[in-house]
Amino acid sequence: MFKLLLLLLPLSFLHATTFRPQPIEQQIKESDGLMQGHYLKKKTIQLEDGTLATQMVFKMTKEVGLQSELFGMDEVIVHYPGGKLGDKHVKVEGVPTFVTGEKVVLFIRNVKNRYWGMNLGFGSYKMVNFGNQTILVNSIFPDLPKIGQVKWGDFELAVKNIKGVSLRYVDVQSDRALENQLKQDRLPASERQNRSVASVTEQVENNQDAPIVSIFWLVILLGFAGGIFRFSVSKSAK
Repeated sequence: MFKLLLLLLPLSFLHATTFRPQPIEQQIKESDGLMQGHYLKKKTIQLEDGTLATQMVFKMTKEVGLQSELFGMDEVIVHYPGGKLGDKHVKVEGVPTFVTGEKVVLFIRNVKNRYWGMNLGFGSYKMVNFGNQTILVNSIFPDLPKIGQVKWGDFELAVKNIKGVSLRYVDVQSDRALENQLKQDRLPASERQNRSVASVTEQVENNQDAPIVSIFWLVILLGFAGGIFRFSVSKSAK
C-alpha cells in the first residue's frame, strides 16, 4: 500500500521565493555581467545533478561582462531553475516570464560555465517607452519608483561608474529591424502567407506594366519610322 501511494504522488513541486528590495546599483555590483536584448524562446533541460532548469535564449544588443566579442556570439542562453520536462514539473515562484520579441535587461551570474539569471525576476527588467524616455520596469517590484522604475540613461551611467566600462554594442541587426522581424514571426501563418502573396502579386503587376509601356512606345516609334519611310519614297517618285 505504501509503495502504491508513492507511485500516485505527482512529480510536481512548488518552490516559494521571498524577495527583499535593494537598489539597482547593488545588483550591478553583485552581477558577473548584464545584458540588454530581445527574448526569443525557451526550453527545459535536466542538469547533471538531476534537477530541471529552463534555458531562455536572448538576442543581445548590448552587454557587459559576457565577453561576446571574444566568443563571437550575439545570442546568449540564460538559465533559470525549474521547468517542465516529460512528467516532471518544477515550478519556482519568481522566475520571470517574457513574450517573444520583448526587450529586457537581465543581471547574470556565471556558475560552472553556465549563465544564470541573478535574483530571478528581481534581476529582470522590461524596457518600456514612456513619452520620450525609456524606463526599466522591474518584474517583481514594478511600482517602486527608485527600485522598480529606473531611467535608461541613469542605468547606463550607473553601469559605467560601478563596472568601470560602458555597455558595449553587440554586432547584430539594429533594434528596429530586429523588432520588425520578430513581429513578422509572431503573425499567424495565414497572415504571413497573405502578406507574402500580396508582395508577390504587387511585383508581378509591376512587371506586367513595364512591357505594356515599352510596347506602346515601340508601336509609336515604328509608326513614326514608317511615316518617314513612306514620305521618302513618295518624294523620290516625284
